[in-house]
Amino acid sequence: MEEGARMIALGSPSGEDKASKLISIASSLGLKSSIVTSNPSENFESFNHGAIDWKGQMATAHWMVNSTSMVTAGPSPAMAWSASMTFAELEGCRNVMIVDMPNDTESISRIWGQVIEKVRQIHVLFFTSDALDAVSKLEGIEDPDFLSRVREKTLIPLVCGYSESDLSASVAHALGVVKIHASDEIEGLEWLAGFLNELPHSGAGIEGIKAAASWK
Repeated sequence: MEEGARMIALGSPSGEDKASKLISIASSLGLKSSIVTSNPSENFESFNHGAIDWKGQMATAHWMVNSTSMVTAGPSPAMAWSASMTFAELEGCRNVMIVDMPNDTESISRIWGQVIEKVRQIHVLFFTSDALDAVSKLEGIEDPDFLSRVREKTLIPLVCGYSESDLSASVAHALGVVKIHASDEIEGLEWLAGFLNELPHSGAGIEGIKAAASWK
């Protein structure tokens, strides 16, 4: 396999958040990847996020991965979530945001508002299936048009979703929507890991997006 793009993620020590799970999958696919989290002696909710050397972490990274669950994980994770995207923008590292459902489903409106405030810094926006349903209801947008409408509204270069029910990935971009059916039964985060690995090599045009999206 051609050497993929290195990615890093802000994640919880438990590894249960979606960004950490993506990193685990990426590592299993042979991608160079690592998780930034609290020290074992610290409480993740209040860890010393100011001690993170984001510049050093991003020195050779192509992707900075975050999940929206960090917004509700405590004051320190929320501040690190925001800081990581700012540093990524400064260091030329592309921001990937995974929008997933919080444990407190009522907070999805606040979380989506936080994402909207960061759209200028996000390069790839990925929705889990349940988050896509919830946010589409918030926005009053019918499911088939949701990804393309979000891309038009936010101008995020790539807005993605994956349906486990029919094994299809959709990527909304500046010129339309690419929809790919996976050849094997995979989950959304596995598809996203492969997509992020292939995208820097395949190119930013429509054919490049198609090639990266159909990696499996």
